[in-house]
Amino acid sequence: MSTKEAVTIVSRALAIYMLFWFLSDLTYLPSHLFSLSHHENGLSTAYWRDSERISLTFLLLRMVALFFAVQWFYRSGPAIQRYFLAPSEEEKAEE
Repeated sequence: MSTKEAVTIVSRALAIYMLFWFLSDLTYLPSHLFSLSHHENGLSTAYWRDSERISLTFLLLRMVALFFAVQWFYRSGPAIQRYFLAPSEEEKAEE
């Protein structure tokens, strides 16, 4: 197995891990939306409403970032291969 094939396998394994992380976050979305709708209807203080907005915003940002990371790692393009195959400082010193 060549090093590029190994990088592709590792990259795709990371993509699968992040895909499951994305799907896990997706399962939290309905409860966040329900909670936000409860707080938006004036049934609580502004603190809880703003807290739910922030929580939902960061959940959505994390999901978007994971979505693009899954695609990037699955493709295992040149940037990923350069990162995983970059020589370490010790290897550079030996050259």
